[in-house]
Amino acid sequence: MPTAHAPAEPSSWPLPATGQRTVIPPAVLDSIAGHPLCEGCMPHGVGFYPQARGHRMVRDNLADYLLIYCVSGRGKLQVDGQTHGVAGGDLVLLPAALAHRYQADSQLPWSIYWVHLGGHEVPRFFDEIAGRADGRIVRVGVHSRLAEEFQALLAAATRVQPEHLVYAANLLRSLLAFAALMRHQHDVRHATLDVNRVNGYLQTALHRRLSLDELAEATSDLSRYHFIREYKRQTGQTPMQAFQRIKVSHACYLLDITEDTVVQIAARLGYDDPYYFSRLFKKVMGVSPQRYRQERGQ
Repeated sequence: MPTAHAPAEPSSWPLPATGQRTVIPPAVLDSIAGHPLCEGCMPHGVGFYPQARGHRMVRDNLADYLLIYCVSGRGKLQVDGQTHGVAGGDLVLLPAALAHRYQADSQLPWSIYWVHLGGHEVPRFFDEIAGRADGRIVRVGVHSRLAEEFQALLAAATRVQPEHLVYAANLLRSLLAFAALMRHQHDVRHATLDVNRVNGYLQTALHRRLSLDELAEATSDLSRYHFIREYKRQTGQTPMQAFQRIKVSHACYLLDITEDTVVQIAARLGYDDPYYFSRLFKKVMGVSPQRYRQERGQ
């Protein structure tokens, strides 16, 4: 039995002619609560507040989830006993039941898009957007495409027919997925280590041994310790683990297209000990090089 939706709680900030605010009535949401295409992620209200001087909100217990996208200006968020500045290009992620307060800057008030939302998929989307970031504010940068996603959602949410609401729900999914992608792209572009540069260098060293110190010196200005930590933070593995996997992947290619022996392939990849190479190959692929080739009819 679908549960009744709590109403969205937008602020009562006076809406100017260029502003937009739509709240979907809870009864309308309840009417499609069990629809398989929208029950997991559904907008409850959406809006755009341009240069929102005097905009402020205090909530002791947020009824649903709230995503705010600041496209210009400044504001501040108070949550978890801390005060955070919000600027153009920031996303504010507020989960349900979280006490908070926020307001626009008095000198340079923010312009924001916002959406109240709910559904069992929403926490996972919020986790994807936040990534490894700490806190409630995530930097993604200002993107016209993300603003367009909000505008499309605004247009769809003004219609209360079931087919329009299903469309709005899936526009919301697209918006959240794009926000997560933009967060990832921002992290990559502003990282202290260029992982693509490191991986490119690893590709050039496939046929030889490579020390970690040489790799770090050739591809970054970081210390050995920070080089390993930053590479692992971005990729989930150490640089040398990545190098081993790249070598094993190339070994698979050679096993597929050549008649070279395992000893010859090991040598081509910089391994003097073919037994060590075979153990490494099995650790990565789950089978020995010989078994790998046999299973592919070589």
